[in-house]
Amino acid sequence: MRAPVRLADLQTRGDALLFLRSTFERQLEASIDIGADPNKGIAGDHGARQAFNVLLSPAEQRAFFQQIIADRRYWPRIKSLIGNPPFSFLLPEDEGLLRAGGICRNRTHMSAQDSNISKAPDFGDGHFTDDAERTYRVINFNQKDSRLPWQNLSVQEKLVVDVRLKRFSQKVKIAIFRGTDATVRTQAALMFPRPGEEVVLRLSKHLESTGAYAVTVRVESGQQKARLSPIARLLVTVVKV
Repeated sequence: MRAPVRLADLQTRGDALLFLRSTFERQLEASIDIGADPNKGIAGDHGARQAFNVLLSPAEQRAFFQQIIADRRYWPRIKSLIGNPPFSFLLPEDEGLLRAGGICRNRTHMSAQDSNISKAPDFGDGHFTDDAERTYRVINFNQKDSRLPWQNLSVQEKLVVDVRLKRFSQKVKIAIFRGTDATVRTQAALMFPRPGEEVVLRLSKHLESTGAYAVTVRVESGQQKARLSPIARLLVTVVKV
């Protein structure tokens, strides 16, 4: 039996799109074969959703979404394959694509009304992590570049990345601030990287193809998604590869 393709094995964005189309088609056919209930996940949906979030830029996610919903058979699978609206990759003019309430009860908007910064589920396992257990997702893609967002980064390259803080209980947060946390976490785990700070980003394990890989970036600016949100958008410059 042929071994399943890993995300780490993909080499180009073209490869990624072919892989994703094949994966979504396989999940759609499987859901039809077993008579899956609308909006109910089946085995394999989680992996397809992870791939959607990791492999595509927001612009590519929007284009892919528009393509698949042209096939009405996908409508009952949106929740399990992509998630619940509002979607950060859609634009205000996309409100009429589908009815948000048909995907998830009590949802009224297909696109985010306040910010297009990633939601927590958009990260999946992310592209990179750091020593403070923060997860990073590369947002900007050069449309003329065939590489995937974690590949072949170069010094002085500027990246737009979304960063998510790890969730901790209030008890653990207090312990971290006091320096009494059993895992010896630092206060960096509770805050976003600041402008001027250099951070070592380590490639997420699920994307490693030839072992550990890391880049160092310098934070140029940042914007928190909302007050008290664990997510922010950063502009960074690669300073070491």
